[in-house]
Amino acid sequence: MRLFARCLTLLTAVACTLPGVPALAEPGVPDARADDGSHVVAQTTVDGDARMLDLTVRSTGVGAYAMVRLILPRGWAAEPDRKWAAVYLLAGETRKQDYRGWTANTDVRQLADDADVLVVMPGTGPAGFFSDWWNYGKDIALNQWETFTAVELPQLIDRGYRGDGRRAAAGLSLGGYGAIELAARRPGVFRYAASFSGNVNPAGPTGELLTTAIVTSARLDPEALWGDRRRESTRWEAHDPVVNAANLRGTEVYLSAGNGLPGPLDAKLPIDVLPGAMLLEFLCGGQTSALADRLRALGVPATIELYGPGTHQWAYWQDRLHRTWPRMLQVLAS
Repeated sequence: MRLFARCLTLLTAVACTLPGVPALAEPGVPDARADDGSHVVAQTTVDGDARMLDLTVRSTGVGAYAMVRLILPRGWAAEPDRKWAAVYLLAGETRKQDYRGWTANTDVRQLADDADVLVVMPGTGPAGFFSDWWNYGKDIALNQWETFTAVELPQLIDRGYRGDGRRAAAGLSLGGYGAIELAARRPGVFRYAASFSGNVNPAGPTGELLTTAIVTSARLDPEALWGDRRRESTRWEAHDPVVNAANLRGTEVYLSAGNGLPGPLDAKLPIDVLPGAMLLEFLCGGQTSALADRLRALGVPATIELYGPGTHQWAYWQDRLHRTWPRMLQVLAS
């Protein structure tokens, strides 16, 4: 009997990983599904904190499992009929800054204690770019990270964890691109979108270089993302916030970046890390300036803080989180 039970468990686990076979959810996981069938299959508390959960999502769009860290509001368990607004904090290039990055490198857990919101921190693969990958035009569900972040996950949070449809988004680096790009491509998903040192002009000269480098460094095919930059220029531009800046009208936008020179928060940065952090911020600062100029030319309101010296590292993004957090909560409460 024990051998039979073990075989049954093994066969179930294997079946749940096969394409087209839905994974079974663990007991205690909310019985909720996105429209495409995506659902949470497991949730675990983090370091014994009952209000901080790691969710394993079987994503139809991604074609695999995706991780999300979720901080529940203080009154979530005591008020089972109440629904909540949500702050989405988007990760950077996730080989180093995955869904756990925000809680590991900032005090967002403490900020959440004083805010009546859900805090949602999704991963986006090793270099997902918060985009539905082109995959050479093949009709396959693989690396559809825009669908996961802007469609599947909001549906799961609203249906399974009592989100009420009011959302704000902020992100660092690649996550900053994600917050602004998803707000432009899917108006209404987020009321507020903030980029901290984001690579927000991927179709521009330095943006193309950085985008290709990020995807290549993750050992993925850069042309599978949006195609060849010259032959598929329309697709590249369709994913560029500078090109589509007019679509940000109606979303409250915040942009910030340094210029790459060492600044007041860089004293503790290891000397071997400093050159890379300087270069990345220089590139992202230039792209942020380009988006700021485009928004001004279009008359689209935005708060823009180009703060001069500062590199591409967490100390600055922690500072930006504190600067934007009160406003995010105000927008969600309005």
